[in-house]
Amino acid sequence: MKTIKKITMLIVISALAGCTTSKTLKFTKADDNIIKTETLKVFLDKNKNPKVVLRVNSTSFAVTEKENNDYLFNAIENQLLSNGFVVRDRQLFNQIIENNENSVDYSKLNEKSDTDLIIELTKLDSKILYETNQYYDLKDNLKIDKYFKHKRYGASVEFKVVIIKSNEFAGAYKFNYTPCVTGCVVSKSLKELQKERKEKEKEKKEGYEGVERNELEIFIKDATDKLVEAMRR
Repeated sequence: MKTIKKITMLIVISALAGCTTSKTLKFTKADDNIIKTETLKVFLDKNKNPKVVLRVNSTSFAVTEKENNDYLFNAIENQLLSNGFVVRDRQLFNQIIENNENSVDYSKLNEKSDTDLIIELTKLDSKILYETNQYYDLKDNLKIDKYFKHKRYGASVEFKVVIIKSNEFAGAYKFNYTPCVTGCVVSKSLKELQKERKEKEKEKKEGYEGVERNELEIFIKDATDKLVEAMRR
């Protein structure tokens, strides 16, 4: 009786193995784009702990409208703080800059806000779609999936830096988050693949959600660290 059970179990395991595909997805990392000035480097060499303010242009956002993005702004400011920057209050700065006199005369704005640099978040896109029908098998051989396309979301964030006292453009920085650069293992049964395919069809009608919140926050923190490094280099 035990022998029959063992044989039956082996048959079931073999059948399940035959219905499972093991695949690893890999996307090529998108390059970052950095434009900086010598003026900013000289300024930061002289000012090791600059006073900065984060400005946010809400019209430049391509994230889920329903989501509150304050956690992302807080993450950026916290990383700036941890890198030795003195971070000014965003709301207070906006109240000062809304005054017509101050918005024209940057020297007065520099004095009244006691701020050296504006770091403007000009664009954030958390719905960059990466798509492929290629994958790597268990032996790391590149294969083509004839019947299924694999999709993952990436993101990008763009910053602009202005030296307030001289009203001088000091740099533009774009950082990219590419999914599955080191590989994402996909191992699903045919039944699960069929279910996912139906869900993807619904997604096309309903729209894509984009990069998950925790992944987006990690990316933003990393991008802010890269921003500071690039500004000082």
